[in-house]
Amino acid sequence: MEPVGYLFKTKWGLTGSAGLYYDYIFARTGVFIRARNPLLRATLCISPAEIRGLFPLDEEIEFTHGKIPHALYDLAISALMVNRSLEQYLAVTWDGRYHLTAPTQSREPAEVRYERVGSTILDIHSHGAMRAFFSGTDDADEQGLCLYMVAGRLDTFLPQVEMRLGVYGYFAPVTKSEIFDV
Repeated sequence: MEPVGYLFKTKWGLTGSAGLYYDYIFARTGVFIRARNPLLRATLCISPAEIRGLFPLDEEIEFTHGKIPHALYDLAISALMVNRSLEQYLAVTWDGRYHLTAPTQSREPAEVRYERVGSTILDIHSHGAMRAFFSGTDDADEQGLCLYMVAGRLDTFLPQVEMRLGVYGYFAPVTKSEIFDV
């Protein structure tokens, strides 16, 4: 099996050769990437276009164990606000249930270095008092199949949060309701 597959969305379903790591799917609505790991399955449009003769495909996120409990979002924001002057890292992981984890890390005002945590479904880091945004460093670091969140303006009553889905270097914004249960 090849590392990357190439599929076509036809009236008979998906045809072509599936890949070991991920697939590019050509559909009426554009070119998509689809990947799966033990926690997440995602289909992301990476190049919208009209490709005549094929059938449409939609973007989707599917959680193997259901959406993340909203209480972990609240807990993460609270934990990040405790030390708002330094960048920090948290991860939502799975080991039979979702957990918020703070691995070993070194923190500075504009940088955080941390240990990678296995079974991570949501990667979270803060920007302290700066606005929430994904930097070029984030784009370079966030190359897996995972959900990513950055929190900023932690010195205000209502912090700013940005979230995205990452599929091997391709990104799409996601909303809180797409990730967390209500």
